[in-house]
Amino acid sequence: MASAKSVITQRLSALRIEADDANAKLEEAQSKVKSLEQENLQKEQEITSMKHKNSLLESEVEKLEKLHAEAKGAADESAQHGTQNESLTRKLQLLEEENEESEKQLRETNEKYVHHFPAGVGVCMGKGG
Repeated sequence: MASAKSVITQRLSALRIEADDANAKLEEAQSKVKSLEQENLQKEQEITSMKHKNSLLESEVEKLEKLHAEAKGAADESAQHGTQNESLTRKLQLLEEENEESEKQLRETNEKYVHHFPAGVGVCMGKGG
Protein backbone atom coordinates (compact mmCIF):
# COMPACT_ATOMS: atom_id res chain seq x y z
CA MET A 1 0.00 0.00 0.00
CA ALA A 2 2.79 2.31 0.69
CA SER A 3 3.89 2.20 -2.85
CA ALA A 4 0.37 2.92 -4.15
CA LYS A 5 0.22 5.88 -1.80
CA SER A 6 3.64 6.97 -3.03
CA VAL A 7 2.50 6.73 -6.66
CA ILE A 8 -0.65 8.75 -5.88
CA THR A 9 1.44 11.36 -4.02
CA GLN A 10 3.85 11.58 -6.93
CA ARG A 11 0.92 11.85 -9.36
CA LEU A 12 -0.70 14.58 -7.22
CA SER A 13 2.62 16.38 -7.05
CA ALA A 14 2.99 16.17 -10.80
CA LEU A 15 -0.58 17.45 -11.27
CA ARG A 16 0.13 20.36 -8.89
CA ILE A 17 3.24 21.24 -10.89
CA GLU A 18 1.20 21.05 -14.14
CA ALA A 19 -1.55 23.18 -12.56
CA ASP A 20 1.02 25.72 -11.34
CA ASP A 21 2.60 25.80 -14.83
CA ALA A 22 -0.84 26.16 -16.41
CA ASN A 23 -1.71 29.00 -14.00
CA ALA A 24 1.60 30.72 -14.74
CA LYS A 25 0.96 30.40 -18.50
CA LEU A 26 -2.60 31.66 -17.99
CA GLU A 27 -1.35 34.70 -16.04
CA GLU A 28 1.28 35.33 -18.71
CA ALA A 29 -1.34 35.05 -21.48
CA GLN A 30 -3.73 37.34 -19.55
CA SER A 31 -0.89 39.83 -19.09
CA LYS A 32 -0.11 39.70 -22.83
CA VAL A 33 -3.81 40.15 -23.68
CA LYS A 34 -4.01 43.13 -21.33
CA SER A 35 -0.82 44.59 -22.83
CA LEU A 36 -2.10 44.05 -26.38
CA GLU A 37 -5.48 45.58 -25.50
CA GLN A 38 -3.69 48.63 -24.08
CA GLU A 39 -1.49 48.84 -27.19
CA ASN A 40 -4.57 48.50 -29.40
CA LEU A 41 -6.30 51.32 -27.49
CA GLN A 42 -3.23 53.53 -27.97
CA LYS A 43 -3.17 52.71 -31.70
CA GLU A 44 -6.87 53.56 -32.01
CA GLN A 45 -6.23 56.89 -30.27
CA GLU A 46 -3.33 57.55 -32.62
CA ILE A 47 -5.54 56.71 -35.61
CA THR A 48 -8.24 59.07 -34.35
CA SER A 49 -5.64 61.79 -33.82
CA MET A 50 -4.12 61.19 -37.26
CA LYS A 51 -7.55 61.30 -38.91
CA HIS A 52 -8.24 64.65 -37.24
CA LYS A 53 -4.82 65.95 -38.23
CA ASN A 54 -5.36 64.68 -41.78
CA SER A 55 -8.71 66.45 -41.94
CA LEU A 56 -7.10 69.71 -40.81
CA LEU A 57 -4.31 69.31 -43.36
CA GLU A 58 -6.80 68.61 -46.15
CA SER A 59 -8.64 71.81 -45.24
CA GLU A 60 -5.35 73.69 -45.26
CA VAL A 61 -4.46 72.22 -48.67
CA GLU A 62 -7.83 73.32 -50.06
CA LYS A 63 -7.27 76.82 -48.68
CA LEU A 64 -3.75 76.96 -50.14
CA GLU A 65 -4.93 75.67 -53.52
CA LYS A 66 -7.59 78.40 -53.58
CA LEU A 67 -4.99 81.04 -52.65
CA HIS A 68 -2.64 79.65 -55.31
CA ALA A 69 -5.37 79.88 -57.95
CA GLU A 70 -6.15 83.45 -56.89
CA ALA A 71 -2.47 84.41 -56.92
CA LYS A 72 -2.02 82.82 -60.34
CA GLY A 73 -5.04 84.73 -61.62
CA ALA A 74 -3.66 87.96 -60.19
CA ALA A 75 -0.25 87.25 -61.75
CA ASP A 76 -1.86 86.56 -65.13
CA GLU A 77 -3.91 89.73 -64.83
CA SER A 78 -0.80 91.67 -63.83
CA ALA A 79 1.08 90.29 -66.82
CA GLN A 80 -1.83 91.29 -69.05
CA HIS A 81 -1.81 94.77 -67.52
CA GLY A 82 1.93 94.93 -68.08
CA THR A 83 1.43 94.07 -71.74
CA GLN A 84 -1.35 96.66 -72.03
CA ASN A 85 0.87 99.19 -70.27
CA GLU A 86 3.70 98.53 -72.74
CA SER A 87 1.29 98.87 -75.65
CA LEU A 88 -0.14 102.11 -74.31
CA THR A 89 3.34 103.45 -73.61
CA ARG A 90 4.32 102.74 -77.24
CA LYS A 91 1.14 104.43 -78.49
CA LEU A 92 1.82 107.43 -76.26
CA GLN A 93 5.37 107.64 -77.54
CA LEU A 94 4.15 107.51 -81.14
CA LEU A 95 1.51 110.18 -80.44
CA GLU A 96 4.12 112.40 -78.79
CA GLU A 97 6.39 111.95 -81.82
CA GLU A 98 3.50 112.74 -84.16
CA ASN A 99 2.66 115.79 -82.03
CA GLU A 100 6.25 116.99 -82.18
CA GLU A 101 6.26 116.48 -85.94
CA SER A 102 2.95 118.33 -86.28
CA GLU A 103 4.24 121.20 -84.12
CA LYS A 104 7.41 121.33 -86.22
CA GLN A 105 5.37 121.43 -89.44
CA LEU A 106 3.10 124.12 -87.94
CA ARG A 107 6.12 126.25 -86.98
CA GLU A 108 7.62 125.80 -90.44
CA THR A 109 4.28 126.68 -92.06
CA ASN A 110 3.93 129.76 -89.84
CA GLU A 111 7.48 130.82 -90.63
CA LYS A 112 6.83 130.42 -94.36
CA TYR A 113 3.56 132.30 -93.99
CA VAL A 114 5.20 135.17 -92.16
CA HIS A 115 8.00 135.37 -94.74
CA HIS A 116 5.72 135.22 -97.78
CA PHE A 117 2.94 137.51 -96.69
CA PRO A 118 3.12 140.97 -95.28
CA ALA A 119 2.10 141.52 -91.66
CA GLY A 120 -1.11 143.37 -92.58
CA VAL A 121 -2.55 140.53 -94.62
CA GLY A 122 -2.41 138.26 -91.64
CA VAL A 123 -4.31 140.80 -89.56
CA CYS A 124 -7.02 141.13 -92.21
CA MET A 125 -7.32 137.39 -92.58
CA GLY A 126 -7.62 137.03 -88.86
CA LYS A 127 -10.52 139.50 -88.74
CA GLY A 128 -12.32 138.34 -91.83
CA GLY A 129 -11.76 134.78 -91.30
